[in-house]
Amino acid sequence: MMSTSPPRIAFAIETTLGNAVFLQNLKRAMSRRTDITPVWLPIDEHADDMWEHLPLVRSRLSIRGGLRTRWALQQAVANEPLRAAVVHTQRMAHLAHDFMSRVPSVVSTDATPSGLEDYLRYYGLPSQHAGWVGRAKNALHRRTYKVARGLLSFSEYTKRSLVQEYGVPDARVHVVWPSVDTELWHPDEARKPRDGVVRLLFVGGDLGRKGGMLLLRWARETRVRGWRLDLVTSSGFEAPPGVHVHVGVKPNSPELISLAQAADLFVLPTMADMSSWAIAEAKAAGLAVVTTPTGGVGELVRDGVDGRIVPVGDYAALASTLDALVSTPDRLRAMGRESRRMAEEKMDLRTTCDRMLDFIRNVTGI
Repeated sequence: MMSTSPPRIAFAIETTLGNAVFLQNLKRAMSRRTDITPVWLPIDEHADDMWEHLPLVRSRLSIRGGLRTRWALQQAVANEPLRAAVVHTQRMAHLAHDFMSRVPSVVSTDATPSGLEDYLRYYGLPSQHAGWVGRAKNALHRRTYKVARGLLSFSEYTKRSLVQEYGVPDARVHVVWPSVDTELWHPDEARKPRDGVVRLLFVGGDLGRKGGMLLLRWARETRVRGWRLDLVTSSGFEAPPGVHVHVGVKPNSPELISLAQAADLFVLPTMADMSSWAIAEAKAAGLAVVTTPTGGVGELVRDGVDGRIVPVGDYAALASTLDALVSTPDRLRAMGRESRRMAEEKMDLRTTCDRMLDFIRNVTGI
Protein backbone atom coordinates (compact mmCIF):
# COMPACT_ATOMS: atom_id res chain seq x y z
CA MET A 1 0.00 0.00 0.00
CA MET A 2 1.45 3.38 -1.01
CA SER A 3 2.25 5.90 1.70
CA THR A 4 0.12 9.03 1.80
CA SER A 5 2.50 10.96 4.03
CA PRO A 6 3.93 14.19 2.62
CA PRO A 7 7.18 13.67 0.69
CA ARG A 8 10.39 14.36 2.60
CA ILE A 9 12.58 16.92 0.84
CA ALA A 10 16.04 17.74 2.19
CA PHE A 11 17.27 21.34 2.03
CA ALA A 12 21.07 21.50 2.40
CA ILE A 13 21.89 25.21 2.51
CA GLU A 14 25.12 26.95 3.40
CA THR A 15 24.70 29.58 6.09
CA THR A 16 27.15 32.31 5.04
CA LEU A 17 26.07 35.89 4.26
CA GLY A 18 22.83 36.16 2.27
CA ASN A 19 22.48 32.37 2.18
CA ALA A 20 21.49 32.46 5.84
CA VAL A 21 18.63 34.81 4.93
CA PHE A 22 17.56 32.41 2.18
CA LEU A 23 17.45 29.57 4.72
CA GLN A 24 15.58 31.63 7.29
CA ASN A 25 13.00 32.77 4.76
CA LEU A 26 12.49 29.26 3.39
CA LYS A 27 11.86 27.96 6.90
CA ARG A 28 9.31 30.68 7.47
CA ALA A 29 7.47 29.82 4.24
CA MET A 30 7.61 26.06 4.75
CA SER A 31 6.29 26.29 8.30
CA ARG A 32 2.88 27.07 6.84
CA ARG A 33 2.76 24.02 4.55
CA THR A 34 1.47 20.51 5.12
CA ASP A 35 2.04 19.08 1.64
CA ILE A 36 5.77 18.37 2.17
CA THR A 37 8.04 17.47 5.07
CA PRO A 38 11.17 19.64 4.85
CA VAL A 39 14.39 18.24 6.31
CA TRP A 40 16.63 21.18 7.18
CA LEU A 41 20.36 20.65 6.77
CA PRO A 42 22.14 23.97 7.47
CA ILE A 43 25.75 23.73 6.38
CA ASP A 44 27.98 25.79 8.66
CA GLU A 45 31.30 26.36 6.91
CA HIS A 46 32.92 27.32 10.21
CA ALA A 47 31.81 24.33 12.26
CA ASP A 48 34.34 22.76 14.60
CA ASP A 49 34.06 19.26 13.13
CA MET A 50 36.41 16.60 11.79
CA TRP A 51 36.77 18.36 8.44
CA GLU A 52 38.06 21.48 10.19
CA HIS A 53 41.03 19.51 11.53
CA LEU A 54 42.21 17.74 8.37
CA PRO A 55 45.32 19.56 7.05
CA LEU A 56 44.46 19.28 3.33
CA VAL A 57 40.79 20.15 3.87
CA ARG A 58 40.57 22.92 6.47
CA SER A 59 42.26 25.47 4.19
CA ARG A 60 39.82 24.86 1.32
CA LEU A 61 36.39 26.34 1.92
CA SER A 62 34.64 24.58 -0.96
CA ILE A 63 36.00 21.16 -0.02
CA ARG A 64 34.97 21.55 3.62
CA GLY A 65 31.51 22.68 2.60
CA GLY A 66 31.16 19.90 0.05
CA LEU A 67 32.18 17.21 2.55
CA ARG A 68 29.81 18.56 5.17
CA THR A 69 26.96 18.63 2.66
CA ARG A 70 27.67 15.08 1.47
CA TRP A 71 27.75 13.83 5.07
CA ALA A 72 24.54 15.64 6.03
CA LEU A 73 22.64 14.31 3.01
CA GLN A 74 23.82 10.74 3.62
CA GLN A 75 22.79 10.93 7.27
CA ALA A 76 19.38 12.33 6.36
CA VAL A 77 18.58 9.59 3.85
CA ALA A 78 19.87 6.91 6.23
CA ASN A 79 17.36 8.00 8.88
CA GLU A 80 14.37 7.90 6.54
CA PRO A 81 13.98 7.87 2.74
CA LEU A 82 14.06 11.20 0.92
CA ARG A 83 11.98 11.89 -2.16
CA ALA A 84 14.11 14.84 -3.30
CA ALA A 85 16.80 17.27 -2.20
CA VAL A 86 17.70 20.90 -2.76
CA VAL A 87 21.35 21.91 -2.41
CA HIS A 88 22.43 25.53 -2.16
CA THR A 89 24.88 26.40 -3.70
CA GLN A 90 26.63 24.37 -6.42
CA ARG A 91 29.93 24.31 -4.53
CA MET A 92 28.07 22.45 -1.77
CA ALA A 93 26.95 19.87 -4.36
CA HIS A 94 30.26 19.11 -6.10
CA LEU A 95 31.10 16.17 -3.82
CA ALA A 96 27.57 14.77 -3.68
CA HIS A 97 27.13 13.56 -7.27
CA ASP A 98 26.56 9.95 -6.17
CA PHE A 99 23.81 11.05 -3.77
CA MET A 100 22.23 13.25 -6.44
CA SER A 101 22.22 10.29 -8.84
CA ARG A 102 20.17 8.27 -6.33
CA VAL A 103 17.92 10.99 -4.91
CA PRO A 104 16.46 13.47 -7.45
CA SER A 105 18.12 16.77 -6.58
CA VAL A 106 17.86 20.43 -7.48
CA VAL A 107 20.76 22.87 -7.12
CA SER A 108 20.03 26.51 -6.32
CA THR A 109 22.52 29.29 -6.93
CA ASP A 110 22.86 33.03 -7.26
CA ALA A 111 25.97 32.84 -9.45
CA THR A 112 28.03 30.73 -11.82
CA PRO A 113 31.85 30.86 -11.81
CA SER A 114 31.63 33.09 -14.86
CA GLY A 115 29.35 35.48 -13.02
CA LEU A 116 31.73 35.68 -10.08
CA GLU A 117 34.49 37.22 -12.17
CA ASP A 118 33.35 40.71 -11.08
CA TYR A 119 33.94 39.68 -7.46
CA LEU A 120 37.43 38.47 -8.26
CA ARG A 121 38.29 41.67 -10.11
CA TYR A 122 36.98 43.78 -7.22
CA TYR A 123 39.19 41.96 -4.72
CA GLY A 124 42.17 41.87 -7.09
CA LEU A 125 42.12 38.08 -7.40
CA PRO A 126 43.06 36.08 -10.54
CA SER A 127 40.44 34.72 -12.91
CA GLN A 128 39.00 31.27 -12.23
CA HIS A 129 38.99 30.49 -15.93
CA ALA A 130 42.72 30.62 -16.61
CA GLY A 131 44.79 27.53 -17.52
CA TRP A 132 44.13 23.90 -16.70
CA VAL A 133 42.72 24.76 -13.27
CA GLY A 134 40.05 26.90 -14.89
CA ARG A 135 39.21 24.15 -17.37
CA ALA A 136 38.96 21.60 -14.56
CA LYS A 137 36.64 23.84 -12.53
CA ASN A 138 34.50 24.44 -15.60
CA ALA A 139 34.19 20.69 -16.19
CA LEU A 140 33.27 20.10 -12.53
CA HIS A 141 30.52 22.72 -12.63
CA ARG A 142 29.16 21.34 -15.89
CA ARG A 143 29.04 17.87 -14.32
CA THR A 144 27.22 19.17 -11.21
CA TYR A 145 24.66 21.01 -13.33
CA LYS A 146 24.15 17.89 -15.46
CA VAL A 147 23.61 15.56 -12.48
CA ALA A 148 21.04 17.94 -10.98
CA ARG A 149 17.48 17.43 -12.19
CA GLY A 150 16.96 21.19 -12.21
CA LEU A 151 18.49 24.53 -11.25
CA LEU A 152 17.01 27.36 -9.19
CA SER A 153 18.55 30.68 -10.23
CA PHE A 154 18.24 33.89 -8.24
CA SER A 155 18.26 36.04 -11.39
CA GLU A 156 17.72 36.02 -15.13
CA TYR A 157 21.38 37.07 -15.34
CA THR A 158 22.56 33.82 -13.75
CA LYS A 159 20.05 31.78 -15.76
CA ARG A 160 21.53 33.15 -18.99
CA SER A 161 24.98 32.09 -17.82
CA LEU A 162 23.77 28.58 -16.92
CA VAL A 163 22.10 28.15 -20.31
CA GLN A 164 24.56 29.91 -22.61
CA GLU A 165 27.89 29.20 -20.91
CA TYR A 166 27.29 25.86 -19.18
CA GLY A 167 24.85 24.18 -21.52
CA VAL A 168 21.93 23.71 -19.11
CA PRO A 169 18.62 23.33 -21.00
CA ASP A 170 16.42 26.38 -20.55
CA ALA A 171 13.48 24.33 -19.23
CA ARG A 172 15.62 22.97 -16.39
CA VAL A 173 16.26 26.42 -14.90
CA HIS A 174 13.67 28.26 -12.82
CA VAL A 175 14.27 31.87 -11.76
CA VAL A 176 13.31 32.65 -8.19
CA TRP A 177 14.07 36.24 -7.23
CA PRO A 178 15.08 37.07 -3.65
CA SER A 179 11.76 37.07 -1.80
CA VAL A 180 10.52 38.08 1.62
CA ASP A 181 7.52 37.70 3.87
CA THR A 182 5.49 40.72 2.75
CA GLU A 183 3.40 40.48 5.91
CA LEU A 184 6.51 40.84 8.07
CA TRP A 185 8.14 43.39 5.75
CA HIS A 186 5.52 46.04 5.05
CA PRO A 187 5.17 49.82 5.06
CA ASP A 188 4.15 51.44 8.35
CA GLU A 189 3.28 55.12 8.14
CA ALA A 190 3.21 55.34 11.94
CA ARG A 191 6.98 54.82 11.96
CA LYS A 192 7.65 57.69 9.55
CA PRO A 193 8.96 60.69 11.51
CA ARG A 194 7.08 63.89 10.69
CA ASP A 195 10.12 66.14 10.83
CA GLY A 196 10.66 66.83 7.13
CA VAL A 197 13.95 64.88 7.09
CA VAL A 198 14.48 62.44 4.20
CA ARG A 199 15.86 59.18 5.58
CA LEU A 200 18.23 57.04 3.54
CA LEU A 201 19.04 53.43 4.44
CA PHE A 202 22.04 51.29 3.45
CA VAL A 203 22.41 47.61 4.43
CA GLY A 204 25.63 45.79 3.59
CA GLY A 205 28.16 43.85 5.64
CA ASP A 206 31.05 44.45 3.21
CA LEU A 207 31.01 48.24 3.22
CA GLY A 208 33.45 48.62 0.33
CA ARG A 209 32.04 46.07 -2.09
CA LYS A 210 28.46 47.11 -1.41
CA GLY A 211 29.30 50.71 -2.36
CA GLY A 212 29.13 52.14 1.15
CA MET A 213 32.26 54.21 0.69
CA LEU A 214 30.70 56.04 -2.25
CA LEU A 215 27.63 56.73 -0.15
CA LEU A 216 29.77 58.08 2.70
CA ARG A 217 31.58 60.33 0.24
CA TRP A 218 28.21 61.72 -0.83
CA ALA A 219 27.29 62.31 2.82
CA ARG A 220 30.47 64.36 3.28
CA GLU A 221 30.25 66.35 0.04
CA THR A 222 26.57 66.97 -0.74
CA ARG A 223 25.22 70.46 -0.34
CA VAL A 224 21.67 69.21 -0.01
CA ARG A 225 20.27 69.48 3.51
CA GLY A 226 17.43 67.82 5.36
CA TRP A 227 18.54 64.18 5.21
CA ARG A 228 19.73 61.40 7.51
CA LEU A 229 21.60 58.22 6.52
CA ASP A 230 21.22 55.00 8.55
CA LEU A 231 24.01 52.64 7.63
CA VAL A 232 23.74 48.97 8.67
CA THR A 233 27.04 47.12 8.35
CA SER A 234 29.36 44.64 10.07
CA SER A 235 31.73 46.91 11.99
CA GLY A 236 31.58 50.38 13.46
CA PHE A 237 33.60 53.47 12.50
CA GLU A 238 33.58 57.22 13.03
CA ALA A 239 30.85 58.54 10.76
CA PRO A 240 30.39 62.03 9.30
CA PRO A 241 27.54 64.27 10.48
CA GLY A 242 24.11 63.00 9.51
CA VAL A 243 25.24 59.36 9.32
CA HIS A 244 24.19 56.83 11.96
CA VAL A 245 26.01 53.47 11.96
CA HIS A 246 24.22 50.32 13.15
CA VAL A 247 26.27 47.20 13.91
CA GLY A 248 25.05 43.73 14.87
CA VAL A 249 21.58 44.09 13.35
CA LYS A 250 20.19 40.62 12.57
CA PRO A 251 18.28 39.59 9.40
CA ASN A 252 14.49 39.94 9.70
CA SER A 253 14.94 41.52 13.15
CA PRO A 254 12.50 44.12 14.49
CA GLU A 255 15.35 46.66 14.52
CA LEU A 256 16.09 46.17 10.81
CA ILE A 257 12.42 46.24 9.84
CA SER A 258 11.88 49.40 11.89
CA LEU A 259 14.80 51.12 10.15
CA ALA A 260 13.28 50.26 6.77
CA GLN A 261 9.80 51.40 7.76
CA ALA A 262 11.16 54.75 8.96
CA ALA A 263 13.18 55.29 5.78
CA ASP A 264 12.24 56.92 2.48
CA LEU A 265 15.03 55.69 0.20
CA PHE A 266 17.17 52.54 0.13
CA VAL A 267 20.62 52.97 -1.41
CA LEU A 268 22.87 50.08 -2.44
CA PRO A 269 25.46 51.33 -4.96
CA THR A 270 27.10 47.89 -5.03
CA MET A 271 30.34 47.35 -6.92
CA ALA A 272 30.00 43.57 -7.38
CA ASP A 273 26.93 41.47 -6.64
CA MET A 274 24.69 38.74 -8.02
CA SER A 275 21.37 39.43 -6.28
CA SER A 276 20.12 41.26 -3.21
CA TRP A 277 17.84 40.19 -0.37
CA ALA A 278 18.20 43.68 1.09
CA ILE A 279 16.58 45.25 -1.98
CA ALA A 280 13.66 42.81 -1.79
CA GLU A 281 13.18 43.74 1.87
CA ALA A 282 13.37 47.46 1.12
CA LYS A 283 10.82 47.20 -1.68
CA ALA A 284 8.45 45.21 0.53
CA ALA A 285 8.77 48.02 3.11
CA GLY A 286 7.72 50.50 0.42
CA LEU A 287 11.04 52.22 -0.26
CA ALA A 288 12.35 53.71 -3.47
CA VAL A 289 15.69 52.05 -4.34
CA VAL A 290 18.92 53.33 -5.86
CA THR A 291 21.33 50.62 -6.99
CA THR A 292 23.63 49.52 -9.83
CA PRO A 293 23.15 46.99 -12.67
CA THR A 294 25.91 44.63 -11.54
CA GLY A 295 25.02 40.95 -11.88
CA GLY A 296 21.28 40.42 -11.54
CA VAL A 297 20.74 43.29 -9.10
CA GLY A 298 19.42 45.67 -11.74
CA GLU A 299 16.53 43.29 -12.49
CA LEU A 300 14.99 44.14 -9.12
CA VAL A 301 14.54 47.87 -9.86
CA ARG A 302 12.59 49.54 -12.65
CA ASP A 303 14.60 52.65 -13.42
CA GLY A 304 12.45 55.75 -13.07
CA VAL A 305 9.45 53.77 -11.74
CA ASP A 306 10.38 52.46 -8.30
CA GLY A 307 13.95 53.69 -8.11
CA ARG A 308 17.03 54.58 -10.08
CA ILE A 309 19.89 52.54 -11.51
CA VAL A 310 23.29 54.23 -11.69
CA PRO A 311 26.47 52.91 -13.34
CA VAL A 312 28.80 50.82 -11.19
CA GLY A 313 31.42 52.95 -9.45
CA ASP A 314 30.16 56.21 -10.97
CA TYR A 315 30.24 58.59 -8.02
CA ALA A 316 29.10 61.62 -10.03
CA ALA A 317 25.98 59.80 -11.25
CA LEU A 318 25.23 58.50 -7.75
CA ALA A 319 25.65 61.91 -6.14
CA SER A 320 23.51 63.64 -8.75
CA THR A 321 20.78 61.01 -8.38
CA LEU A 322 20.74 61.21 -4.59
CA ASP A 323 20.69 65.00 -4.58
CA ALA A 324 17.71 65.01 -6.93
CA LEU A 325 15.74 62.38 -5.02
CA VAL A 326 16.38 63.83 -1.57
CA SER A 327 15.13 67.14 -2.90
CA THR A 328 11.86 65.61 -4.18
CA PRO A 329 10.22 63.65 -1.33
CA ASP A 330 6.91 63.44 -3.21
CA ARG A 331 8.68 61.51 -5.96
CA LEU A 332 10.20 59.18 -3.37
CA ARG A 333 6.77 58.42 -1.95
CA ALA A 334 5.39 57.62 -5.43
CA MET A 335 8.34 55.34 -6.16
CA GLY A 336 7.88 53.68 -2.78
CA ARG A 337 4.29 52.80 -3.60
CA GLU A 338 5.46 51.21 -6.86
CA SER A 339 8.13 49.28 -4.95
CA ARG A 340 5.55 47.78 -2.61
CA ARG A 341 3.32 46.86 -5.54
CA MET A 342 6.19 45.02 -7.25
CA ALA A 343 7.14 43.24 -4.03
CA GLU A 344 3.61 41.96 -3.58
CA GLU A 345 3.44 40.72 -7.16
CA LYS A 346 6.92 39.24 -7.65
CA MET A 347 8.79 39.02 -4.33
CA ASP A 348 6.21 37.60 -1.95
CA LEU A 349 7.68 34.63 -0.11
CA ARG A 350 4.63 32.40 -0.19
CA THR A 351 4.01 32.92 -3.90
CA THR A 352 7.67 32.34 -4.71
CA CYS A 353 7.73 29.22 -2.55
CA ASP A 354 4.65 27.82 -4.32
CA ARG A 355 6.27 28.28 -7.72
CA MET A 356 9.59 26.88 -6.52
CA LEU A 357 7.97 23.72 -5.13
CA ASP A 358 5.94 23.27 -8.33
CA PHE A 359 9.22 23.35 -10.26
CA ILE A 360 10.91 20.91 -7.84
CA ARG A 361 8.00 18.48 -8.12
CA ASN A 362 8.03 18.75 -11.91
CA VAL A 363 11.75 18.07 -12.42
CA THR A 364 12.12 15.43 -9.70
CA GLY A 365 8.87 13.61 -10.43
CA ILE A 366 7.58 13.51 -6.84
